[in-house]
Amino acid sequence: MKTPVLLIASLCCNPALALAQEIRIYSELERFDPFGNPAAPDRDMIPREILSPTVARNGHLSVHIVITAPSGTNYFLYAASNPPDLLKLTLYREHFAPCGTGYCPDWLTPQPSPTFGAIPESLYELRGQTTRCYLLDILATADTPPRRVRVEALLKVGTWQVAPMEVRIMAPTVPDTSDLTRAENIAPVDAPAGTTAQIQLLRHLAGLPPQIPPYILRVRDIIQRNAAEDMLLAGQEKLPELNFLALSPVTWRSVGSEWYLKVRDFLHNRPR
Repeated sequence: MKTPVLLIASLCCNPALALAQEIRIYSELERFDPFGNPAAPDRDMIPREILSPTVARNGHLSVHIVITAPSGTNYFLYAASNPPDLLKLTLYREHFAPCGTGYCPDWLTPQPSPTFGAIPESLYELRGQTTRCYLLDILATADTPPRRVRVEALLKVGTWQVAPMEVRIMAPTVPDTSDLTRAENIAPVDAPAGTTAQIQLLRHLAGLPPQIPPYILRVRDIIQRNAAEDMLLAGQEKLPELNFLALSPVTWRSVGSEWYLKVRDFLHNRPR
C-alpha cells in the first residue's frame, strides 16, 4: 500500500461519492497503467511508501500522482506546498504509450495547477480506462534551508481528497549542472523504470561523468536527470556502497524497479 488517502468531506457530502475515487502518490520508478495497475516492468514486491521523501538542495524530487475513478468522472487536480514559496512545483500530465503487452506513462505535457481532467481521457482510445497519471516535479533551490515542507496533491470530485507528503530538504547540495554533457541516455519504455537511473550509476562507477537530458519530454528524461543529480552528489570519491547497490537488480532478479531509491537514500544521508 502506498501513501494513505486522507478524505476531507463535510457532513452534507455523499459518503458513497467520496469513496468512488482515490488519489495516491508513488515514486518516479513506479509507473501505473490506464487501468490502475502497476506497469508490468515496474512491479515491486515491497513498494516504497511515499510519506516523507528527501530532496537535496539544488536538486529535484519527482513523484507520480495516480487518480483512479469510475468512467464518466470529471475532476480538478491541485498541487501545493506549505509554506508555498520554499519549493518550486511543476505539474505534468503523463501520456500512455504501448509498453510490452500493456501501457506505460511516458510523454509529458506541462499542466497548470489546478488542472481539469476526465476519465476516460478519450471515448475512442484506452477502452475501459479507470486511471490517469500525472508527474509532480519538485525543485529545492540551492539556497533553500534544510527543513521539512508539507506538499499535497488534492483531488476535487464533489468532495476533496488529499494525498500528503512531508518533503525533507536535506543539507547536501547538488553541484551546478550547466557544464554537464547534454545527451539522451534512457532505457526503452518497456524496460523497468530503474534501468534509466542505473545507466547513470554505472557511468559513475566506470569513472564517467553524468549526462543530463537535453529536454524534459518524457518520464524517462526526468529519471535520467534525477539520477545524474545523484551522481553529482556522489562526486569523485570512491564509494564501495554504490558498487554493492549496483548489483541489486543482478543479484535479486525480482527486486523491482525501486531498488535504485536505496542509492538516493545513501547519497542524501551519508556523513560528509
